Amino acid sequence: MFITTQNELISLMPTARWDRPSQLFGYLEEEEAVALVPLLGNTLYQWLLSEYDRLRNDETDITATTVRPTGKAKQDARLAHADVTERLEQIQQGRYREQWVAPEDGEKTVSDSDLQTIKLIRICQQIEFYKMLSHKAGLLTVSFNEGGGMNMVGAEGYDPADEKRMERVVKDAWMSAGRSVDSLLLFLEADAKGAGLFVEKWREADAFYLHKDLLFQTARVLGEYLDIKGDRMAYVALVRDIRFCQDTYIEPRIGEKLLNAVIEYANNETEGGAMKTLLKKLRIALAFYVEARRVALEPVKEKLARRDSMTDAQQAMAMACEYIEYNLDELGDAAVDTPIYNSARARERQEDHDKACACAAAEKKRRDACEKNSRKLFTGFPATHRTPEYK
Repeated sequence: MFITTQNELISLMPTARWDRPSQLFGYLEEEEAVALVPLLGNTLYQWLLSEYDRLRNDETDITATTVRPTGKAKQDARLAHADVTERLEQIQQGRYREQWVAPEDGEKTVSDSDLQTIKLIRICQQIEFYKMLSHKAGLLTVSFNEGGGMNMVGAEGYDPADEKRMERVVKDAWMSAGRSVDSLLLFLEADAKGAGLFVEKWREADAFYLHKDLLFQTARVLGEYLDIKGDRMAYVALVRDIRFCQDTYIEPRIGEKLLNAVIEYANNETEGGAMKTLLKKLRIALAFYVEARRVALEPVKEKLARRDSMTDAQQAMAMACEYIEYNLDELGDAAVDTPIYNSARARERQEDHDKACACAAAEKKRRDACEKNSRKLFTGFPATHRTPEYK
């Protein structure tokens, strides 16, 4: 776990008194499994656990004040570093070397990668703690005794909190947990686009910011077609629906090869051509299909909303297929094996066949008319050569 000491608990909630933090380990462990592992992925999660143990070999705790010795902390050999948030800001602004003095004799320094790791662990601590508090506040205020007895837990020197304050604490803890989740995703996304310290370990997680196999690769792209109110977690929650709708509704209509070509075009972010227009039309259709699956309203309104979204999705998909049919030559080889290509070519062959048959029928009709007219004109032929009606 990322929280194992009393100081770490107090750093997250200074107004609390956690005399025996080990009693919370069961709750904290549960929140790690439910909240953190899907966000981090098992590889990054296990690596961070090992890094947490490694860093604690030199540090008393992993808190916001254990990054470099300041003040009285210099006298404690187990505290080796300064405030992580402040130092990270200095590094990000490129002023670390200028404003931070060289360490004194016996004083430890921390590499930039370790500072980033500590920052990531701190965010994980916040998610773990505030999620636990928002889910287990009721259990933490009740004591279970022998025989199933239940007592309210109190503390000397504190006035009992009323029901309204308890509800506010749960709400604030939930909001803090949500902000911490956003901070985690933004932190990892910034690292993936920059230093890339964690990107390979994070890639397998459900919350990985970039899904190159989807038409909606990022939350930003999805937000252009579907209202997720800028919520990064909303995108994470919809990834499975996006993949299901893409594989169920889009791929069978346009074919795997063309779909992969469109996704590759989206990942490369090139400009121009029919592929750009097709990408937009397919995203519109996919957004409506996803909307039809995620609607959560009253039963009657939900049924109507799902029906309307599905109708819009089918119409948008039909427009995309029509666009493909009219731009087969411009789409090139990617469109050759699509069902639309085969259908269009089969229809063209049928039209050519029908046209040839019509031409042949017209030619036969013309020849028959010519032969009939010729018989009427040349009546001086011998009787043996006349047709039956002229004998």
